[in-house]
Amino acid sequence: MPGPFEFLKKPLMKEIGLILLIKLILLLGIRSIWFSAPVEVMDDGVTVGQHVLGPPPTPPEKPPQ
Repeated sequence: MPGPFEFLKKPLMKEIGLILLIKLILLLGIRSIWFSAPVEVMDDGVTVGQHVLGPPPTPPEKPPQ
């Protein structure tokens, strides 16, 4: 009965395993660099609304009576 690591005796399997290990290490490194902490989302709907829709209209002044 072959052992659990019998496939590592073949050179092709060693190369594939090494390449997969290197890729895993690189992906974890990239993840830790770019996605290290969550960014706090600022809910600034008023400013966005003014930027998109323009300033609110000013009511016309009534003449004094």
